[in-house]
Amino acid sequence: MSTSELDRLRTENTELRRRLELVDAELVELRDDALARRAEVRELAESLPTAVSRRAMVVQMTKDAVAHPDKTGLATRAIRKLGRAPRRLAHAVGLGPKALPPGPPVAESAVAPAEPE
Repeated sequence: MSTSELDRLRTENTELRRRLELVDAELVELRDDALARRAEVRELAESLPTAVSRRAMVVQMTKDAVAHPDKTGLATRAIRKLGRAPRRLAHAVGLGPKALPPGPPVAESAVAPAEPE
């Protein structure tokens, strides 16, 4: 190997070591950020209630409804939502209009012609 080739390889090696140090510093920074975010998420999870019973949820919803300023609008939305419940249940069970099999074909003779007025 010639001296110029050795100098070139040493220069390249020095550049690669410098890049490696930069990458290591970035990795340390990213790792620290990830640990900080993980700690924040743990704090948030600890502040949330572990479980809420259905009874407690219904009681809280009732309290919120009693204190709501637009009781009429709230009642209207609740009634409309309850009106949609059977249709949604039918779709969930698979009884929606697209799930029903098509009926037998209707013969043209069975259809009464429209009477002129």
